[in-house]
Amino acid sequence: MVARIFVKICGITNRSDAESAITAGADALGFNFWPGSRRYIDPSRAAEWICDLPGIVERVGVLVNPSIMQASAMARMVNVLQLHGSETTNFCRQLAAISVRFWKAIPAAKSELEMGDFHAERIVLDTATEGAFGGTGVIFPWSWARDFIAANSVEKVILAGGLTPDNVAQAIEQAQPYGVDVSSGVEAAVGRKDVHKVRDFIAAARAAQRVG
Repeated sequence: MVARIFVKICGITNRSDAESAITAGADALGFNFWPGSRRYIDPSRAAEWICDLPGIVERVGVLVNPSIMQASAMARMVNVLQLHGSETTNFCRQLAAISVRFWKAIPAAKSELEMGDFHAERIVLDTATEGAFGGTGVIFPWSWARDFIAANSVEKVILAGGLTPDNVAQAIEQAQPYGVDVSSGVEAAVGRKDVHKVRDFIAAARAAQRVG
């Protein structure tokens, strides 16, 4: 059976790009609340328009090594957090214990990727890049993702890292992820989406073959 691919558009910095991505068919939007990101947005300034977005899309707050207090506070303005740093399994257990929804990013730095006991709803596989936490536009071997997904079949794994409208179908067919995540691959400039690229990316992802 062919399964529908889940699509997340990350690095959203403004209402217009968010609404365009929703219209194009995105399932989730990512907002980077880590100040070190080139796509950082101030949560206090963006809270109103993010909370006003329609409920058909999942709002994802991206954090890097937050405290429990910070994570808990940010969780109030989004549907789910995406932990993109070196958060430990113990930290993740503490978040789960207070009913904070979250995904966990795992950096793909080697062929044999390890799955920790993160208690995460979903796992995001992204390229490991020194000093950066996603959004680099760098690809890692999709065979690594395929092997990880096969070894952890109960997990909902989202593939990220260098995806574009031109390569996303091939990535899906090779790795067979639950979903895909793109940021720089659909931009006109850093922090600004190209609506045509967003549409093309989603169309290409949905046309790809994922066996459910």
